[in-house]
Amino acid sequence: MKRALKGLGILLALVAGIYFVIYAHRALADKDLTALLDSKVLLATTCLTALYTLSILTTALAWTRLLHAMRQAAAFTRLLPILATTQFGKYLPGNVAQHIGRVALVRSMGVQLSPALLSVAYELLLALVASAHIGALTLLWAPPEALLQLQITQYRVPLLIVVTAGALGALLLAPRVVLWLSRLRNPVRETAGIPAARLHLDPATVTVCYALYASSFVMIGYGLWLVAGSLAPANGLVPSPIFFIGAFASSWILGFIAPGAPAGLGIREAVLSAWLSGVLPSVEVVLLVIALRIATTLGDLINFAWGGVVMFRQREG
Repeated sequence: MKRALKGLGILLALVAGIYFVIYAHRALADKDLTALLDSKVLLATTCLTALYTLSILTTALAWTRLLHAMRQAAAFTRLLPILATTQFGKYLPGNVAQHIGRVALVRSMGVQLSPALLSVAYELLLALVASAHIGALTLLWAPPEALLQLQITQYRVPLLIVVTAGALGALLLAPRVVLWLSRLRNPVRETAGIPAARLHLDPATVTVCYALYASSFVMIGYGLWLVAGSLAPANGLVPSPIFFIGAFASSWILGFIAPGAPAGLGIREAVLSAWLSGVLPSVEVVLLVIALRIATTLGDLINFAWGGVVMFRQREG
């Protein structure tokens, strides 16, 4: 079953990637790509890269809050470089290496297995619901023309309610499932002589972490808006930042849930292109998507570099 899902994810990524390549070829045929080297575009892309790079701070703050809520002594200064270093693992096939690396490294800090696993599960659930909420709210306010033809857009409010209810249900069930699995794996080691971890989250932690994950989408969406504005002609109309925040959130969630797609490669480009088509000229859409992929890849590389240096120094110290 796992192999079938992984194969399906890779197939979806290939199909979406082919779609984007065809779309880009048609849009950029006989067009000048030097627009990406324009000083205004370079400055805006640098801002987008900086915002994406800094967004890891919000994720690290949320991870620290989650572990503290489960009574685990984990310092933000130790978790931040771990997150920065392991994040680059999402480019490996399977899209799970970063999570495995995080759990392994945080375990070496003395964090118990159940909270380590559950903190990652909570993060994914809260990030997914934040992304779904932002995307759905954007659809309610200003749906893109490419999606207006789909009948599903008539049920935006019920879908938002279903996603929220599903996430809340998963948050309630996840601690029981993880505790059961950890007991099957090792019923004695983590309970003997070690204070029991608190596996459920208090409402304040859920609210704070939700806001932190949502802020990441806001930061990157705002960066996209800056790049779109730099690509537009002098009198060109550019949608509001809210539109780009929703566009990125929607492309992120679909790229994330595609099994086996490394870093959502192909899926996110295709979704973002479909979202922006009809709102921006096709050339600007392709250039914007390319700028986003450059910014996110460069940002992950920067975080990997400094995170590795900090972790090495912490071990040496």
